[in-house]
This record gives sequence, structure tokens and C-alpha cells, in this order.
Amino acid sequence: MTEDAISIYQAHLDAVSHALWTRDFDRLLEHIHFPSFVETDDEMLRIATPESYLPSVRSFRRKLDQHCATAYHRVCLEAVFASDDPDRIEGMHKTYALSGATPVMDPYLNQMTLMRKDGKWLGAGIRAATDNARWHIITHPMTPARRPDLAKGERQ
Repeated sequence: MTEDAISIYQAHLDAVSHALWTRDFDRLLEHIHFPSFVETDDEMLRIATPESYLPSVRSFRRKLDQHCATAYHRVCLEAVFASDDPDRIEGMHKTYALSGATPVMDPYLNQMTLMRKDGKWLGAGIRAATDNARWHIITHPMTPARRPDLAKGERQ
């Protein structure tokens, strides 16, 4: 039986979300293709290795704790196999961080690419429609590169 793109995408979301929630960062990193990237409305981070992604993962998990989150869910809205590559899925999902039934952060949309490597589906980049300055999805020992399109209005 062949799985559909939505089922594969949701299974990936569930596995990574569970690993984040339980602080199993090694397991989380096993679901990411490197190099990769994370982009928010105000920041972008290119990620070369699993080790270089750990500060972001740990920081975001701490931020959820600081906001008293009791649950973290990501729900697939759509996912399709790429027309030119059966080993790539393009999808969209919504992220919810909750305390009981109350959001601790505004739910936000994400676009993510999955790539199949050695039979396993790995996240190969994600764009999150949220504010990094507030939620610290991206953290790195070095300052992440500012998105050029957002820097236009900044003065030197």
C-alpha cells in the first residue's frame, strides 16, 4: 500500500513535535536533512549540521516552557508530491502551542519541504509565518542573517 503525501507529512510533523515536546533532541535531529534552513517573518538561519541546529531547538523548547505551554501540535493542511520528484513533498501546516485549550502564542502557518533519503522522510527547510523576535524559533551562537527584503528599511 502506498502512503499519500498528507499521511507522510503528518507523520513527520507528529514525530518531530513529540521529540521537541519530550526534549529528545537527538531524535528530533534524526528527522532533519542537513544542510537545511529555518525562516521566520524577521529572521533566517541556514543550518549546516545537527549541532548547529541544537541552540534553536533548545531555545524554542524553553520558550514554550516560559509561556506555560502544556501542548504543542502541528496539523497538516495540505501536502503533495512534487510533480518532478517522487522523493520530495511540499506541504503546509499550522502550529499550535497551548496551555490547556488556550493558545500561548498565535497559531501560525508553515511551509515545509520533505525529502526522502534512504527510505526516510526528512525535513529539508521550513518557513514559519511568525515573529522570531518574540518566539525565538531561531537562535544561534552567531547572529542569524537578516532577511535582505526586510533590511531595506533599516538604516546603517
